[in-house]
Amino acid sequence: MKLHKVARVAACLALAAPAAADGLSHLPLLSEIAPQAVPISPQVPQMGAHWAERAHLPLGPIYCVIDDRVVCVEYMFLATELASGAAWTGIATGMQTPPITRIDMEYKPDGVGPFQEPLYQFHLYFADGEVLAEH
Repeated sequence: MKLHKVARVAACLALAAPAAADGLSHLPLLSEIAPQAVPISPQVPQMGAHWAERAHLPLGPIYCVIDDRVVCVEYMFLATELASGAAWTGIATGMQTPPITRIDMEYKPDGVGPFQEPLYQFHLYFADGEVLAEH
């Protein structure tokens, strides 16, 4: 009998919080953070579409967006600048960031998009990997 009551309570709690179940509802809307941002890439699996203000490229912030929510912020560092000893301090995120769930840094020897020179991409993720895998 107790198990039956526990199951009912669990079912009620699950129904009472549907917004939190999607894993993205706690994340900020792109329109609130960067209303001037334009799309710079199509949908990328587990990242979403990329948006940025062109004046901030190639460094960023570049916003990774799924369902209008910012799931990560990306920065691009040109390999030539990194090799020459450039320093980047006080880099703006363009937003009050939610808690960071993970950080990735990838080397792209052929660049990406219009930046066809070696560069590093640095991503600060705000959504769990399981949630991102669904998109």
